[in-house]
Amino acid sequence: MLSSFGWILILVGLLTLAGSGALLLITFKYYWGERGTPPLTGEQRRKQKEEEIRLRARQLEYAREHPIKTRKPDFFDNRKVP
Repeated sequence: MLSSFGWILILVGLLTLAGSGALLLITFKYYWGERGTPPLTGEQRRKQKEEEIRLRARQLEYAREHPIKTRKPDFFDNRKVP
């Protein structure tokens, strides 16, 4: 029979192995799972760049049509400037 200290050592060892296994599983899943895709080809990079440019143009157009409304400098007047 093992003493209490022996059981504690076994328990700590098993928990250490379980934690290390979980860390390895998460690491492999993150780096080599569904997120770990190979680099894009030239055609895919070109399409992605075009999409980014198109989305940025839409952002700029939206910002032009909807300017930021600042507040009046008076501390107690909390209304936005028209």
